[in-house]
Amino acid sequence: MVTPDETREFLTEMFGQIGERFDRVDQRLDGVDKRFDRVDDRMDQIEHKVDRRFEELTVVNNSLIDAVADINKRLS
Repeated sequence: MVTPDETREFLTEMFGQIGERFDRVDQRLDGVDKRFDRVDDRMDQIEHKVDRRFEELTVVNNSLIDAVADINKRLS
């Protein structure tokens, strides 16, 4: 037969193990959060570069359109 003290000791041990596992999971989740933050920062950098490049290409495209329009006017 199991005594109340043995039961208490067993439960204390089990809850301690559960607490340790939660702590490990929490640490891993903190690491995942940090990785997501780095990925999010990198995505922001890439988005900024893409936006800047799109603006550059838009300017070039508009210049080409204007040049073609000028040529068409001269040829008309």
